[in-house]
Amino acid sequence: MPNLIIRAKNAHGVSANASLTIHTLPQPGPPRPTDYEISDITHNSATLSWTKSPGATSYEVRGRCLDPVSNDWITFFNWTDIGDVASHTLTGFTPNRSCNFTLRAVNSEGTSTEVGRAFDTLPAPASSSSSSRSRRDDESSTPTPMPTATPIRDSLNRLPPGIQVSNWVDGAQGKRVGAAGVGRADLIAQGVLDAVDLYGYITPGVEVCFAAHGRLVFLDAAYAPRRLANLQAYQRAGMTCATIDRGGAVVLLQSDSPPPVSQSSQATPTQPPSVSDCEVRPWANVKFRQSPPDGLVLGVTATRDWLPASEKRDGYFKVLLWGHEGWISGDYVYLRGDCGA
Repeated sequence: MPNLIIRAKNAHGVSANASLTIHTLPQPGPPRPTDYEISDITHNSATLSWTKSPGATSYEVRGRCLDPVSNDWITFFNWTDIGDVASHTLTGFTPNRSCNFTLRAVNSEGTSTEVGRAFDTLPAPASSSSSSRSRRDDESSTPTPMPTATPIRDSLNRLPPGIQVSNWVDGAQGKRVGAAGVGRADLIAQGVLDAVDLYGYITPGVEVCFAAHGRLVFLDAAYAPRRLANLQAYQRAGMTCATIDRGGAVVLLQSDSPPPVSQSSQATPTQPPSVSDCEVRPWANVKFRQSPPDGLVLGVTATRDWLPASEKRDGYFKVLLWGHEGWISGDYVYLRGDCGA
């Protein structure tokens, strides 16, 4: 209930004071909220709850933080109507600062007086990258090395259809080479039709056959430069064949007369023995096929787990995945155990 004091004034002075008691009208709008409390304070948020005001239809909130340099209150969230609720979580506060959360009730006649709570936000949490870096800096143990990929050693199963190699054992490898790979001008002048270079663990009796007809020679890898020798060629199943007993290149040259047909029964191509105690671990996303090498793709797996392998064929391993048996390429896996290599 304030008093109003008034007096008259002219060039000669002022009159005596006269006082008047006045009664102000109540603030329009509902009464202010009561029982307001702050909870769940983090580095950038806080929750304010209160008891609703009689006659209020909604509530407005505001958020501010104290600037440590200017010591002024910085408003980052101005008065916003949040509806007819009894609590509200506001985000966007500055970490490790003094802040406040202000509230007022609203109805058709206006707003109530403000109420609020001051609080201190928490420091900002360390980022995941810095946390990971700190953990790495604190580690004194040597990191566990990743297993080294074991090369697939059944490359003789991957030769093109025009070349067939039989009677080989695990550890034998080979690749098709052209005239440039043969690297001898005298042979290139005679006409190189095809060639395969065999290396690794080559045992006596390995048979090499070409689909085309011609004359076979051998570049013996036991000598440098490789020694040239003629091979006794024969025909088997319509192919030009010969056997070797060591590593080197078998070269098919042009010839006017086909080799004689073999009267003996030659062995059919062999596959590596069944694997045992073998596990494979993909190091890349790899196709899971119904059969190797070009069977229906059942899916693409991104697993990096060790998978038991029950069989190996055409450079693929048979594994159990997603409740089904299928094949994954050995070009994209680490090997562990007896995998036939």
